Amino acid sequence: MKSKRIFIYFAVLLLLGCKSNNNEQRTITPRIQYEFSGGAGRYNYAPSIIEYQHGIRYGFICENQDPFKIVDYVYLYKGIPTDKGYVWQPGTQIIAPSETGWDNCHICDPDVREFKTTYNGETYDWIMTYLGVDQWDCNHNQIGLAISKNIEGPYIKFDKNPLVSYESRTKWGVGQSTTIVLDSATIRLFYSNSNGGFTYRDIQLNDLNNIQLGEEKKITGMGSNNYPAYSQKNVYMVSEQRVEMDNLIPTWVGNVSELTYIPRDWDLSTPGEQWIKIGHVSPKESGFPRNHNPGILTDSKGYMTSDDELIMYFTPAMTGENWLWSYDLYSATFNLKDYFK
Repeated sequence: MKSKRIFIYFAVLLLLGCKSNNNEQRTITPRIQYEFSGGAGRYNYAPSIIEYQHGIRYGFICENQDPFKIVDYVYLYKGIPTDKGYVWQPGTQIIAPSETGWDNCHICDPDVREFKTTYNGETYDWIMTYLGVDQWDCNHNQIGLAISKNIEGPYIKFDKNPLVSYESRTKWGVGQSTTIVLDSATIRLFYSNSNGGFTYRDIQLNDLNNIQLGEEKKITGMGSNNYPAYSQKNVYMVSEQRVEMDNLIPTWVGNVSELTYIPRDWDLSTPGEQWIKIGHVSPKESGFPRNHNPGILTDSKGYMTSDDELIMYFTPAMTGENWLWSYDLYSATFNLKDYFK
């Protein structure tokens, strides 16, 4: 009888061990849904989408102002919850390239967070980090800051930009930022970096007259266009990947948007290939040959809105001469409750 109990005990341990290993190896398939478009001759990508009061979603997107003209601006799309899902209002331009200076060609990759900061005696409740560039070859990208008293704007560019500078004019630079609010004084800024590795650093930003930039740290082995979100237990990351693309043109636009995670108690600098894969959006799931520039729905501080599901926003696209004008916004909903059960 005793030996039978021991057998059952070890069988249960073996079952739990297998379940844990399977959880790390298996992936889940998301539910794909169309969200919105800027219209004919316009592109939408690089989403930063916040769910805020009363369930309203605010989508900060990179879009061109004039149809079929490639100049990046930042637009705001407002999503209203209804019984049939979210209904998105037409986009409104909220920030544009400057006439001169470091961001006079394109501005893109917005990331908006609720964060109280002061500057020259005024208090602002919202910050936006964004990519700016002053060369039409799209090298010398840098990261700027804009501030607002309302989530919908107006957003005022910080007059001491760029927040994170880059010297070389022959490399891509820094950009594609995402922010996690750590506390009332500090944000954690993640961004792409031509100097090797996906980068993050903590920045004391509650007083814009006294900004303290923390040390740069790297996460090697990530894809491109990486965007994180935090939960109480995990750090989630969506990344653009290039998987067996067979020389499809353009070669610099990825075909897979991948979702991975690590527990919060792991080293944040864990190389990308060691992050645990949850799932992805590939041509098989979306029906499009390109699936790129992903972002994650978060609350206003950069944290998950639910432990039960994760919503990835991404841009699918066609190939051929009209590839850029096919950039619309879609979502992929991953059922985390099933994945972690």
